[in-house]
Amino acid sequence: MAGAGLSALWRSLTGGASERSLAPVRALPIEPTHYQCLGLPEDCTLAEVEIAWHQIRPGLLPGRAPGARPALPLPGQEDAHAEQTRSDACRLAHAVLTDPDRRAVYDAWLAHERALMQPPPSGWMGWLAGR
Repeated sequence: MAGAGLSALWRSLTGGASERSLAPVRALPIEPTHYQCLGLPEDCTLAEVEIAWHQIRPGLLPGRAPGARPALPLPGQEDAHAEQTRSDACRLAHAVLTDPDRRAVYDAWLAHERALMQPPPSGWMGWLAGR
């Protein structure tokens, strides 16, 4: 019965919000994701990836030579550097999402990172999770 009283007290203090909804959530280490870079949902097909790539590709800057180091932007060229970075990110997204093995590893990594973003459970379940 004490637990029900505490739950009612919590609801009255927070306006019905659960403990999970009040916990801070950290952002993914890489934002935007490869899917967001190409403007795709995460359950997209290979054909959808190719269509998005062919729509985005004409607006991208030409690629650099393989292994070439990116040049540091000169004063006043920050926009060009940002555009080159976006172009490189879109090329990487296309390369990862069109290779089934690399995409499987990337999807597993995203799922792992999202699981880490969840707040730890409270009470005795939190104590067990911390062991």
